[in-house]
Amino acid sequence: MIGQILIRNTDEKGRIVISEFKKKEVYLVDLGSGYFITDKKDLAEKVAEKASNAFEEEFLKTVEEMSIVPEEIDQIVNKEISRKVT
Repeated sequence: MIGQILIRNTDEKGRIVISEFKKKEVYLVDLGSGYFITDKKDLAEKVAEKASNAFEEEFLKTVEEMSIVPEEIDQIVNKEISRKVT
């Protein structure tokens, strides 16, 4: 049923058995706070695109609220990249 909350236990390897997807290739879309699972590639792609757009919008709102200018973002990113490389 749509909207129904399903509870599944994982095994020791973190696997979840969902009988509806038995013997099918499934697509998992990381939503940040959970996953969207489907056996339809086109649906997974649409959900992934919407999730990416929503994340980008929230990120930009946060940056705007913090009054960070693009130059500061560049400096922060460059500093982190150089730290990771060395």
